[in-house]
Amino acid sequence: MTSRLRRSLLYTPADDRSMMVKGVETAADAVIFDLEDAIPDTAVSAARNRIIDVLTENDFETTELCVRINGLQTDAWLNDTLAAVEAGVDTIVLPMVGQPSHLETAVRVATDASGPTPEFIPTIETPQGVANAHAIAKAARSLPSVSGFSFGFGDYTNAVGATGRPERLRDELERMTVRAAALGGLEPLATVYQDYTDEAGLRETARRARAIGFVGQKAIHPAQIEILNDVFTPSHEEIQQAQRFVAAFEDAERDSIVVDGTFLDTAIVEQYRTVIARSEAVDA
Repeated sequence: MTSRLRRSLLYTPADDRSMMVKGVETAADAVIFDLEDAIPDTAVSAARNRIIDVLTENDFETTELCVRINGLQTDAWLNDTLAAVEAGVDTIVLPMVGQPSHLETAVRVATDASGPTPEFIPTIETPQGVANAHAIAKAARSLPSVSGFSFGFGDYTNAVGATGRPERLRDELERMTVRAAALGGLEPLATVYQDYTDEAGLRETARRARAIGFVGQKAIHPAQIEILNDVFTPSHEEIQQAQRFVAAFEDAERDSIVVDGTFLDTAIVEQYRTVIARSEAVDA
């Protein structure tokens, strides 16, 4: 699993140099240069070259640089992947993953290409992908470069014909993603909240996502970054509690103890160690 913070991952179209640079200048932990949904097919080839140029001309040390390529169902994915590796991106976001072989093929191509092997974040967006989510995540265990796991709500709802605001469906997919990610030892990343003007709605969605296990969430607008970073950063109270519980457990040298009415064993304490590790990563 990656040691990077992924509280916020900002999409930006890969055909606009100014927006790409501005995206990296935000407080987002990661920026995803988008070759898929954000630009027309006729602009993809030029956008690949733009990614290479922008990353060659700039030194973006503190931000995770990602590229969302086109899915393996398209003719563009291969050249997208090769361009991403040539550009030296940190991570490839792979959309429309329907079965383990999709992920395995993309990883193999990136590994064999000339350049450092990027990490991968597969995205489940189709009924086939949902049906195979656990198999895809299990396949990632033999692919060390796969570090995250996410789902795409918009494409899935279109595929199944959902209408309105199908919150129960979203809840179901969120829980599926967290379970599958845990199975594969991957970081679960929540899907975007489309209304970037609705700060209260974004905060509530992010809080709910964090509560069930997500470590971060994708964004479509810079205005969403501050809220996501805040929600997915452990609070001062959480950090103090985690430090107190971990210290008490280690001092006790027992399999289980009770501190302030809270039962602690090895598995539970590991969760508090994760809180401490995330707080230290924020401060680093």
